Amino acid sequence: MTVKRKLYGLAALGILIAAIVAAAAVYGVTAMSSASHSIFNNALLVNKNVSTLVVLFEQSRTFVRGINASISKDEIARADAAFNVIDQKLADTSIDVFRSITNEGVREAVTAFIAALDQSRRVATEIFESWKAGDAEKAARLAEEDGRNEAAMREALSTLTAFLDRLADQELNALEETQRTTTLVAIAVAAAVPFLIVIAFLVARQIATPIAALTFAARDVERRKFEPHSIETVAGQRNELGSLARVFQKMAIDVQRREEELEGLVHERTRDLETKNELLEKQHKRMETELDIARSLQGAMLPQRMPKHPSYSGRAIMRPARELGGDFYDFFVIGEDEIGLVIADVSGKGVPAAFFMAISRTVLQSSAREGRSAGDCLAETNSILCEQNPLDMFVTVFYGILNLRTGELSYANGGHNPPIVVRESGEVAELPVTGGIAMGIMPGFSYDQGSLKLEKGDTLFLYTDGISEAMDTEGREFTVDRLVTSLSESHRQSLDIVVSNVTDAVSRFVGDAPQHDDITYLVVRYKGPPEPIELETIKRVEDAGTPWAMKAV
Repeated sequence: MTVKRKLYGLAALGILIAAIVAAAAVYGVTAMSSASHSIFNNALLVNKNVSTLVVLFEQSRTFVRGINASISKDEIARADAAFNVIDQKLADTSIDVFRSITNEGVREAVTAFIAALDQSRRVATEIFESWKAGDAEKAARLAEEDGRNEAAMREALSTLTAFLDRLADQELNALEETQRTTTLVAIAVAAAVPFLIVIAFLVARQIATPIAALTFAARDVERRKFEPHSIETVAGQRNELGSLARVFQKMAIDVQRREEELEGLVHERTRDLETKNELLEKQHKRMETELDIARSLQGAMLPQRMPKHPSYSGRAIMRPARELGGDFYDFFVIGEDEIGLVIADVSGKGVPAAFFMAISRTVLQSSAREGRSAGDCLAETNSILCEQNPLDMFVTVFYGILNLRTGELSYANGGHNPPIVVRESGEVAELPVTGGIAMGIMPGFSYDQGSLKLEKGDTLFLYTDGISEAMDTEGREFTVDRLVTSLSESHRQSLDIVVSNVTDAVSRFVGDAPQHDDITYLVVRYKGPPEPIELETIKRVEDAGTPWAMKAV
């Protein structure tokens, strides 16, 4: 072989080695560019879209947690409107997330996160619907489910973040592997062509260093630790890598600025909500104070003890389901030998029912004191209530007039539960109904009367449906039959024990279930006509100017 051929061979070998080096360099550049773009796209996805989703979700949570049973329906409606605005932004941003994803692995992780987020949004919407419908119990159950959904969403977010970290690490490892391969090729070539090694090393360094810097910068953006000056050297280059670095730098700065603006907005809204919550707390305390005063006034409005008389004894209890109740009882003297007995239940609960209760009691007692019969008294009261009823409320009433000398009870029923009479012999039965409707619904309605004679030792039990319809934790009612059973031995017991037995029976049945209606009852035991010596005593008390009606039992 001639020297010329050897030179040609060496030249061809040099060309081949140069081609291999060039191919390795191109492969390294392609692999590193792909890794850089993958990390860059995923960083933009996390910071621009997922971060926005998280911020919007936290804003929506603030409105959900701010709703409770103490705020008004108007406030709930305003919170719901604000929540819907944020929720719509969540839905739009979720769509943007899916449109911007090109990596299948990222798509799967983001899908799980958004699915958990959508579940939490759905439950939050149902919570608002429950509050607007006044179903606090359903809202409480949904709140517990919402807590679990929120935990699942945050777990999905953690999984997504971990996946992106692994993706960045994998691409960085691939880049480092490419660098090692390039270096090995350069070392191999160095044995034959030293100057090619130097050139390959310089080229690899010139290409790999900027890409590595961009890779680390992308990871810093994802971790929210990016410093713009960290890629200033790469951005100053007059080539494609420099252009890529400048675009990346600008976009990263924009992302960070938007995140800071969002965080500032969240802090500002949080401070506003805290201020409003403080005002709501003050208003709530003031309302509680006023309700306490109203409850005391309502309790003072009802007679605390029945008038003292040798012909009867009695007890009465009213326990409202809320701060104020709509049930009421009443008893008052009519002439010398009669006493009026009233038990009533106003539709609804709370403050409106309490006001309507006061009006109904005043009108009924005023009509009764004019000496009308039980039926005429209810008819007159019904007409007046229909004229003074802007809220279209109504009240069921049982009104009886007991003659203390004869034991005769004349009564009329305006849609109320019929009282129960317990005979001295032990027989228990409901009073026959008279067919009247509730008062305040239709004017000009007449009320039929019934009558019943009470014998010595007979007990009359007047009550509202808060007793018979009291529910346990499974939604079962106490019923009239259970009430009759608890009263079956009343003829042998004192009135204090009768009241205690009924109260204990209802409490045992209800258990831990909340009281959903007012509980009110009035118990009267007829002792027979007074003896002549007792009548003389009453006469002397009346002559002294102290009516027997004011004496406590």
